[in-house]
Amino acid sequence: MSIKLAFSTVACPDWPMEKVVEQAKQIGYEGVEIRTLGAGGSGLASDPALSTVTKTAALFEKAGIKPVCLSTSLAMHYRQRTPAHRAAIQLGQDLELAAALGCRYVRIFGNEVEPGQNRRTVIQRIASRVKVLADQAAHHGVQILFENAGSFNHAKEWWWLLNILDHPMVGLCWNVANAAAAGESPIVSVPNLHSRIRLAKVKDISVGEGAGFVSLGDGTVGIELFIKRLLGVGFDGFVSVEWDRLWLPTLASPEQYLPDAYQRLRGWIEAIEELEEKGRKVAERVAKKNAPKSAAAL
Repeated sequence: MSIKLAFSTVACPDWPMEKVVEQAKQIGYEGVEIRTLGAGGSGLASDPALSTVTKTAALFEKAGIKPVCLSTSLAMHYRQRTPAHRAAIQLGQDLELAAALGCRYVRIFGNEVEPGQNRRTVIQRIASRVKVLADQAAHHGVQILFENAGSFNHAKEWWWLLNILDHPMVGLCWNVANAAAAGESPIVSVPNLHSRIRLAKVKDISVGEGAGFVSLGDGTVGIELFIKRLLGVGFDGFVSVEWDRLWLPTLASPEQYLPDAYQRLRGWIEAIEELEEKGRKVAERVAKKNAPKSAAAL
């Protein structure tokens, strides 16, 4: 199958990594997006910063589940040197951790445009800081992915930022819900960003209605359309399910939400692929029927 499915551990903050991997395999997910709050963080029983790296890596390998991405809280927008320096040091450490875990990606944020600052100036600052770390990422065989969030949720600005960076080890983790909340449809985002999207993230909300998070397909984000557009540009990476129970513990349990999300996504993917395959077969028959006959056949 072209698209593979994963879920973020923010959906199950109380699960130790053993249970995360076990449930992923049982439900059918092929990967896990590993959230980390860092060595001083708390609230995630599966946080790899609080465990032995070799033990965690062995759990994934034994189960045949891919540790897709190490998702951090790091941001690169800071104007002040001290927080910017700290973020750069931490990102270097997280790249090492991701490599040891077997993760292909490390997720960071661009984040905020502070009051009185020019957006383009902030984008250029973010790009210049990450460019220094991109070669370090290449050394570890790990890619740095920006997630659209905060002040930066539209494809146009990310397209520009990645053009400034111009580095193969930097791409995007595209959060379709954040884009939708900013008024941008997958019809715009996906074709414009195309191969720059290395990891896709899905959750659903009713934009503008204040209803909070809902099951995939029950909101106004357009998850099925997002999947269709991804398949249309040849995306063959992971789509990660996000369910923010780490921040909102009253949301439905992971035991309820994650299997339902998997079934809905897999159903959409299979239906879209089946329709596309039928379309290809029809086109082939039409082309064969209309092909000019050879001289021998005349």
